[in-house]
Amino acid sequence: MLKVVLRRLLAAVPLVLGVPTLTFVLVEAAPGRMVDVLLGDRPVPPEVRRHLEAAYGLDRPPLTRYLLWVEHAATLDFGWSVSRGRPVARVLADALPATVGLAALALALQVGFAVALGALHAMRPRGLLDRALGVAGLAIASIPTFWLGLMAILLLSAAVPVFPPSSSHSLGADLWPWPARAADALWHAALPALVLSAGASAVLARFLRAGLLRSLGEDFVRAARARGASPARVLVRHALRASIGPVLTLTGLSLPLLVSGSLVVEVVFGWPGMGRTTYEAILGQDLPVALAAVLLSTLLVIAGNLLADLALAWADPRVRADAGAPR
Repeated sequence: MLKVVLRRLLAAVPLVLGVPTLTFVLVEAAPGRMVDVLLGDRPVPPEVRRHLEAAYGLDRPPLTRYLLWVEHAATLDFGWSVSRGRPVARVLADALPATVGLAALALALQVGFAVALGALHAMRPRGLLDRALGVAGLAIASIPTFWLGLMAILLLSAAVPVFPPSSSHSLGADLWPWPARAADALWHAALPALVLSAGASAVLARFLRAGLLRSLGEDFVRAARARGASPARVLVRHALRASIGPVLTLTGLSLPLLVSGSLVVEVVFGWPGMGRTTYEAILGQDLPVALAAVLLSTLLVIAGNLLADLALAWADPRVRADAGAPR
């Protein structure tokens, strides 16, 4: 398994280098300059503008600025945020916990709903419930994330005020005891996490349904039934464990969708995380924050995929045997 981990880490190096490079090129090619966004419509003398460009290195060629950023990023020095007036590392440190918490809750809901829906699908295949769940899942997976978020706010925050429409905590929650603060944070995160996990849950449920139906026809399942195991035990203990491998793999592959989708969800719900920080940095031409946020998101995706591979190897002995086999 150590060899597998090392191979995955080496394969991730081009991704770590390529994504920030592409982000730099796209932000650099966007209309407007960082100094123009910083100054706004205020008339300033030319020497003030030149001073700001020199302070942020904008008087240098783009390639030189990018190579300097790579050199400083290698030492975890991401520079100074133009729009926020703070170190980039502090900006990301403030936003990262909100995104990690939201993604973790969305991932848990995604896997939980997928397992529950996949089991319901497989209990009576091609029945009324199976068909209804299939149609509903296809409809939810087809809805764009931003539209699903807006409809969720309209239905569950405005029409029926079950969840708050925005923010990550209630007003004055910082003064509450920690159990109340935790419950309040979970209440605020529930709706954006549901929206973020809805489409992937429906897709994973269909994959799990196919795997369960295939496993229910295997010899080891028939042997369990012959030993007198109950249908629920056969489904959960035997068929589900044999079918969970693709779900774990797809869960790891869905992490990029969680990261990219969190940008939309965080903007819609006003969630103070990495997604909204990246969005505001790109709009404000705050290149240091945008590059560092994209790099951190890329590292999170790589780490998530690696954890998914390890979880798959833990759940399926056949994967461990393949990983240890000579190439």
